Amino acid sequence: MPEIGGGLGMLRGGMGKEEQPSYEQDPWKHRSMSMRCGTCMFFVPKVSDVPRNVALGRCRRHAPTMSGYPVVFSHDWCGDHKLDENKT
Repeated sequence: MPEIGGGLGMLRGGMGKEEQPSYEQDPWKHRSMSMRCGTCMFFVPKVSDVPRNVALGRCRRHAPTMSGYPVVFSHDWCGDHKLDENKT
């Protein structure tokens, strides 16, 4: 009986080398620097007495879960970004 839909070859990476997406073809490449958590209106930075090398905070985009709001870095990003004009 013949295989339908390409068989295991499709499951093991059916894209050839010329078809694999690359970072140069990324349509969001130019937008990613301005769409970081640090510029989002839902990002709340963590206040600490200890100086840190990286900004850490919480994302308040959605309601908290049992473990609270998600912890994010200021250089992270997601699809729910909404620009805060006071942070740019």
